[in-house]
Amino acid sequence: MSVLNPGLAKEIQSYGTVDFSACYSCGNCTAICELSDENGFFPRNLIRYGMLGLKDKLLSSKEIWLCYGCGECSETCPREAEPGDYVAALRRYAIAHHEPTGLTKLMFRKPFAFVAITLVLALFLFFLLMTLKPDHEVARWIFDLLPFDAVHDLGLYIFIFLGIITALGLFKMLRGIRKHDTGKVKDRPAGVAKIWRATVKTVNEIITMNRYKECDRQDDAYWAPKPWFIKPWFVHWMIMMGFLGLLLATILDFIFKDPATDIWLPSRILGTVTGLMMMYGASLAIYYRLTKPTHFYTRSSLADWFFLVFIWLAGFTGFWLEAAVTFDADTVTNQVVFIIHTVISMELVLLLIFSKFAHAIYRPVALFLHYLQGPDPQA
Repeated sequence: MSVLNPGLAKEIQSYGTVDFSACYSCGNCTAICELSDENGFFPRNLIRYGMLGLKDKLLSSKEIWLCYGCGECSETCPREAEPGDYVAALRRYAIAHHEPTGLTKLMFRKPFAFVAITLVLALFLFFLLMTLKPDHEVARWIFDLLPFDAVHDLGLYIFIFLGIITALGLFKMLRGIRKHDTGKVKDRPAGVAKIWRATVKTVNEIITMNRYKECDRQDDAYWAPKPWFIKPWFVHWMIMMGFLGLLLATILDFIFKDPATDIWLPSRILGTVTGLMMMYGASLAIYYRLTKPTHFYTRSSLADWFFLVFIWLAGFTGFWLEAAVTFDADTVTNQVVFIIHTVISMELVLLLIFSKFAHAIYRPVALFLHYLQGPDPQA
């Protein structure tokens, strides 16, 4: 049984959305949404849950993560209740709710705290980087406070902690869905065929973004006549694939790189290609948020800007360093760029579960559960 929370609407608004009580459930958002074919209540049901104070029901809704935020519903809402903006705020609210430390809630609701935490983490990472050169004055000062072994093991402890936080967040999400989902998943164990089908569909959606493409197919949509390589789905795809490619290149480089051989060259080529992909996507995304071509881009949160700017800076400084290595330019400027690149890249990873970036974890899980509850495969 769902528990009513009278203050839920105000709480959601604190994550960056308008007063959605203007909605009178006309159903326009559901009718206009290209992704509501399989669920005739989305996104109107999410607004109703928020207005009625059904917090548990709201947070257990997979639809929060199935929306790609095209903004078509907000653009056509007769009451200007901003349903698309509301669902984006719900994602921030859900990320903060699932994360158990309360740090995300503070960052999303207090811009000053967001900036302060980011700067403190950057300073902390800077000091750790200085330990790479034991003869440096900063390193000697650090080692006077902490033994070398403690500094060396600190990174391991941090990643173990982040792994636990991520696991707890996923557990809270899955427990809520299991408890409140109307599909009664807990009463109908999925067979191997269903699990395989859901896995294939989830991977296919991640690779192709076919559902996101549906958002641009209405004849009167702004993006419908535009070239595919500048559409939002492709911009999102380029950022995602670019980041994943750079992550893979970094792992390969770490495992196989040997200064005496060229075995690491394929990873460098992979990093260059996928880095260009990420830069292309991030540049267009920033351009759209600055020029506001559609209603969706008229409202951007600090979390949006943090993610995009850090992604872009990580790519830009990465290419700067690639040029420096290619031309063997060991200068003070390039050393500073190296520190900036490393700090920004590590912040993206360390703050993954505490930022908008967390949707990269929750959305695939929601997609899998969405497909898992679809019709049984035909014999």
